[in-house]
Amino acid sequence: MAMFTTQPSKAIYTLGALSFELARLPLFAVKYLSSHGRQHASWTFRQAIAVRVLFSALYHLATVQVHTPLPLTPGREKERFVRIKPAASEHYQGPLRSNKDVVPTEIGATWYPAPLTATGSDDKRNIKVLLHVHGGAFAIGDGRTASSGYAMKKLLKHATATHALCPQYRLSTLPVSPTSNPFPAALQDTLTTYLYLLHDLNIAPKDIILSGDSAGGNLCIALLRYLADHAALPHPSATLLWSPWIDPSDTSASYVYDNANFATDYLSPPFTYWGTSAYAGPAGTGVLSSPYISQKDRTFRTAVPIWVNVGSKEILFRDIVDWAGSMKEAGNAVVLDVEENVPHDILYMGNVLGFDDQVEGMARRAGVWLRERGGL
Repeated sequence: MAMFTTQPSKAIYTLGALSFELARLPLFAVKYLSSHGRQHASWTFRQAIAVRVLFSALYHLATVQVHTPLPLTPGREKERFVRIKPAASEHYQGPLRSNKDVVPTEIGATWYPAPLTATGSDDKRNIKVLLHVHGGAFAIGDGRTASSGYAMKKLLKHATATHALCPQYRLSTLPVSPTSNPFPAALQDTLTTYLYLLHDLNIAPKDIILSGDSAGGNLCIALLRYLADHAALPHPSATLLWSPWIDPSDTSASYVYDNANFATDYLSPPFTYWGTSAYAGPAGTGVLSSPYISQKDRTFRTAVPIWVNVGSKEILFRDIVDWAGSMKEAGNAVVLDVEENVPHDILYMGNVLGFDDQVEGMARRAGVWLRERGGL
């Protein structure tokens, strides 16, 4: 795969892949005219085509290892984009200091629908902030409007929050190097954003809801574990997890190809392997077994109630269901919400894939759960 990540081979591969996909798209279109030919009989023609196209797009993006720029300039977000400096060094301990080359740094973040400031002009008595960590296999995404605006619109509509903040955490890249942002870079940045809300903006912990999808859900679980291990830090009021990536340590293609839901999802081994290889970094894939990366069969106790959403037709379904059950058995307040017959992380991709109605329902149920937690 690495042979296609530099020019001119990258350009040649991209042209060939585009030609190949355009040539076979009509074949899929004909196949999906009948509900029996689609990945799932309940899907519409649009859903079937969209999932197929996204599968191919992510497969080829991973093959050429497309780079996602993360500028610290406002861009189209204008005043909604903020720069966040790291907190005091003593807050980053243990696993967050496991790589001497990875240190807390300044990052960007995007507010929805409008920014909160540290000045006294904002009355924070009625403020509820959703801290949402985006997905993308630790390798793509940025939290800005083009990528995260759809999900934030749905959550702000239903999930009781007045504001949402999406950090632009450092993405891991290949080839690995001391500066390729491996673990724990993304987790450091997630903690930095949480501490920014607490210390810089003086948002009370009871008014912060943690949320994350896919790899972002993984980072939320890791943050909860970190907060549980470091009692000096306060906990958020609740956590929403959307198709969380429970076990990045499983880098075998078999967990995808041998999965009963492989045909109904858009994830592929090249995409997940790209993310895990980059996130592992120079330490190698052995580091992925850390409980701060792979949570399968690694329960812990947290005071934070957790709401877990999973699609019944995504390849991560079994891992997520098993983890939620194990965490509940360990004494945690965990609710599992299953959206039937949908692929991975439609909170993030619902508008693209044609599952908007399902996303509405998921966000609405999350909001009901939050309100039942005691007036959130």
